Amino acid sequence: MPATPRRITLIRHAEKPDEKNPEQLPHGMTENGEIQPTSLTVRGWQRAGGLAVVFGPPHDQPSPPHMRPTVLYAPAYPDGLTHRPTETITPLSRRLGLTIQAPVPKGAEAALVTEHLLGQADQDVLVCWEHHHLPAIAAALAGAVHVSASAPNATLWPDDDFSSALVYTRNGDGVYALAQVKVAVLDGD
Repeated sequence: MPATPRRITLIRHAEKPDEKNPEQLPHGMTENGEIQPTSLTVRGWQRAGGLAVVFGPPHDQPSPPHMRPTVLYAPAYPDGLTHRPTETITPLSRRLGLTIQAPVPKGAEAALVTEHLLGQADQDVLVCWEHHHLPAIAAALAGAVHVSASAPNATLWPDDDFSSALVYTRNGDGVYALAQVKVAVLDGD
């Protein structure tokens, strides 16, 4: 059996503006404070900073079930703009000195799993993606590796859930245990 990642964690991007009313508050904004509809809201940037603390504590490993990632993934976007998934893990990327990998666009989740994630032998992988496409990543993982259990959120990711994570942890037999956990970094999580 080929070596696969030790752990794969799936999270969705942080808070965003209301896409039906993008001119209403809260606005999406860039890291520099410029209004940008494809960016995170202020609360989203707060969550991004909190994720950097949870997954990248300066002196220790994160508290289980979290891990310090060695590889980061977000979707590729053809317009060249930075979008919410990348923004969400940018503070973590900086803290850990890791480059965010963006090899495939949303919609190519099966390719992400088979051509990229599973090739990360013995790595701790964190994937930040758009929530409507996270079930496709979970399905591709379930089809590619043996997963001992499934979590309710593997098939549906609620629109208002910004703090859940799906954590796949490989055991000594190469089987992955799947857990749905909260990454509680902000008030109300």
